Amino acid sequence: MVYPPPPPPDMNFPDRLLTTRNRLNEANVFALVRWQMNVVYAHYENWRAMAPDERNAEVPAIRRQLDKLTNFVVAELQQVQGEADSQDLRTRTILNIVIILTAMHVLVIGSLLRRWLLKPMEQLNRQVEALAHDQPPREPLLAAPREMASLAAALDRARRSLGELRQRLIESERMTTIGQLAAQVAHNLRNPLASIRAVAQIAGRHDPGDGSIRSRMEEIIVSIDRMNRWIAGLMEIARHEPPPTDRQDVVPVLWRVCETVKTDLLAKELSLAVVAPDTGLECMHDPETLEQALIAMLVNALEASPLGGRIVLKAEIVAGAESTGTVCRISIRDQGSGLPADDPERVFDFSYSTKQHGMGLGLGLARLALRHQGGSAHAFNNQDGGATVYVELPIDGKA
Repeated sequence: MVYPPPPPPDMNFPDRLLTTRNRLNEANVFALVRWQMNVVYAHYENWRAMAPDERNAEVPAIRRQLDKLTNFVVAELQQVQGEADSQDLRTRTILNIVIILTAMHVLVIGSLLRRWLLKPMEQLNRQVEALAHDQPPREPLLAAPREMASLAAALDRARRSLGELRQRLIESERMTTIGQLAAQVAHNLRNPLASIRAVAQIAGRHDPGDGSIRSRMEEIIVSIDRMNRWIAGLMEIARHEPPPTDRQDVVPVLWRVCETVKTDLLAKELSLAVVAPDTGLECMHDPETLEQALIAMLVNALEASPLGGRIVLKAEIVAGAESTGTVCRISIRDQGSGLPADDPERVFDFSYSTKQHGMGLGLGLARLALRHQGGSAHAFNNQDGGATVYVELPIDGKA
């Protein structure tokens, strides 16, 4: 029995399949394999339907179809293997990239942590150590991050507050010492001064007639009265009871100060120039306190000036700080060796002195007395040599 040959497969199927997609997917591969097998089966059925003596002619065609099927399957397997290798390579590449990116992230995060956390913490620790040792920070305060900057600012405020508190304690101890010294000075000097004043009064009454003795005794009495006022002022400063201030002319005070140091000026052949408005200059002050302060400053200038030098005592109206407005400035300019270059204001510190004798209380007490009256005292070095010490007093009310 001879079977009719199977219907030939659609020979355009592979072309249609390949043109519908750019590359073969799994479904397309199976479809092509089935189609190739159908072609083989079709040739096989034709071979079976042939007479035995005609079958040999069909064998090569069947083998060609089997070879095509084999080659196609091998090619697809190779392609799958290549894609698998490529996928594995891509996987390893992606894994390496992920590892590299992770390492870079770790390095970047570590660097940022060191920059934004560790370094600020180290700087903050150094600031705390400086605070513990009562030293100012050696580097600028932290500006970032915000939380640590706030903590650094708080530590700096604490350092300044502790410094101010310590300074007040030191000033309090000094004032206690000055008070004890003032009490002892008052006790030891007032009685002898009273005796000297009484003798001077008696001697002045027994003037032989030319008035020379009376004049000298009056000078002694004036000096003793000034000394008594100085002692009383020292006691008031020690008790924190400054005398009241009034708006008065300071020019008479300047001339009294010049008269007080006249003998010292002559001894060193010094010239003293007084520069003040002819119409006077009024400001808030206590004449006795201002006189003693200016005497202390002027004596300091006398001792620092060279033989034959010149001192200028000047009173003027200048613009003060924004909170004080205009002030009365009284300055004393000398031609001496100058003040400490690093901090000229140290001359007002208690116990500071460049002289072999003395305790260094003069300028310190002068500044303290002026502060109690709303004034201030400052100092600086002149560019052409020497130094200038000046007093600033409020024109009206307290500065």
